[in-house]
Amino acid sequence: MFQRSDLAGRELVWLLDLTLGGRVIYLAKQAEEVTIEGETFNYLPGLDWGSSIADGFDLFADSPSLKQASLTLYLEGIEDVPAMIAEGHDLSAATGKLWLWAKGTGDRVSFVDGYVADPEYGANDEPVTLTLEEVPFEDNALFPPSTARVDSDTWPDAADSLDLEFYPWIIGHPGVAPAVAAAPRVTGSPAYLVDTGTDKVLVAGHPVHLPLVGPQVTIWDMSADPVVSTDSALGVGADGSGRQVTTAFLPVGWDVSGESEYWCAWPDTQGGVIGHDGAPIRGAGEVLRWALEQSSVRWDRGRVAAIIPELAGFKIDAAIVAGPDSRFSPLSWVEEHLLPILPVSARVGPDGLYFVPFNYEATAADSVADISADRRQMLRDAAVLYSSRGDVVNEFRLGYKMRADDDKPSSTLILTGSDQTLDDISGAIPNLSCRISHTRFGYRREDLATSVVYDSATAAKICLWRAAAFALPSRQLSYRVRKDFGHLVPGNVVTLTDSEIGLDSQACLVDQVDWSEDAWLGFTFRAIDLPARDSF
Repeated sequence: MFQRSDLAGRELVWLLDLTLGGRVIYLAKQAEEVTIEGETFNYLPGLDWGSSIADGFDLFADSPSLKQASLTLYLEGIEDVPAMIAEGHDLSAATGKLWLWAKGTGDRVSFVDGYVADPEYGANDEPVTLTLEEVPFEDNALFPPSTARVDSDTWPDAADSLDLEFYPWIIGHPGVAPAVAAAPRVTGSPAYLVDTGTDKVLVAGHPVHLPLVGPQVTIWDMSADPVVSTDSALGVGADGSGRQVTTAFLPVGWDVSGESEYWCAWPDTQGGVIGHDGAPIRGAGEVLRWALEQSSVRWDRGRVAAIIPELAGFKIDAAIVAGPDSRFSPLSWVEEHLLPILPVSARVGPDGLYFVPFNYEATAADSVADISADRRQMLRDAAVLYSSRGDVVNEFRLGYKMRADDDKPSSTLILTGSDQTLDDISGAIPNLSCRISHTRFGYRREDLATSVVYDSATAAKICLWRAAAFALPSRQLSYRVRKDFGHLVPGNVVTLTDSEIGLDSQACLVDQVDWSEDAWLGFTFRAIDLPARDSF
């Protein structure tokens, strides 16, 4: 994005690079000579567009809001569009990039990078109208890999019932290994009998971390009566096609007819997928990056890497399992399993998809800018707007520690503001924001479940951020702000002062920036009320 020094006193100019018929046409409102990293581009007059583009995100959105711009182009003397169409070129196949340039600098920012939709044209001297839309984030990759499955090549002596089953992928240590034999069974992933001759089971379609001491996996025979279990050592080897996988062996005397169903749990000394540093990944940021690396989407590697430390406290333990006919895209797995439990919002920037953390404990000390209406740095656009009371929740119940064999949670964490719940349920946790919300709005409950969390501290963190976000309404503030504050991006923490409405260095989040060529930019800010923070 822009640096603040690039914006002070600078004119902002929209630029369009339109690729049509194999040629790039450079257009602006008037002729502009633009030099970027030593290369000069001559933009011709022909772009008629005086609108703005909203650069923001929906709080906790799983998918980014895509951008678009409806443009009018005057191409007479630049390109004969009807003649191009007659030659067989397709206007609807054109693509384009819409930039905003700080005039006189080498800095420009891409706001829409996409394809042409709904184009219209007439005679050569008539304008072309079209909509430029951001390329959708379609993940064309499928997971697990197509060769990571049981068949006659990979495991010729596997149980017949496993034919074409895809290998499981293990993140962290799903399941709960029993401390004693009589402890409840909390299965985490399947174990596949891939060699009936040697009683070998496959537990992961990839190498895993192997600790030097201690049990490495607990396996249950769920078909036995009564159910029996064993602690088994793990080994990394190759399947029949050469893929590195992780296996274990069943003890002597277990049923290996192929009729039994085996499940396992991974102890906390163990780990699944190995990350960039050679250690097992478990922090949610690391898992998010790993999943995107399996995808085909364009994503911002730098910004995703930057939030890894911030999400390290959210521990992910998961078995990624697909049926023979149900592979899925890595991005869809992220959207289904990670984003609903993490305090982040999906967003698209010049370098692709990334995620903005929700700093719900932000204070004035976290601010990257102080903006004041009293100093004429911003002008209020509208009345202060509260979020809908329909979004208010003051009791959060999260089912976790999922039993993989029946897909049911074995534990529930309850965060509440209800005295009745605290009296009725041992282990329910009181929360100040929820208590205030319960007093103001009455009892409002949310029930969630996750199959990727077995850690109680992580379950508590999920409920705590949701309480900060939804126990009390947030306030939305709309301002016109001097364009030299255009270095701010959605998710930044700022402090706002406006004595007319009682704001005095109020910590807020930037929700949205409306970019235009005007001297003032449109900003939407969000004030989060957090009593536990604001009482000090």
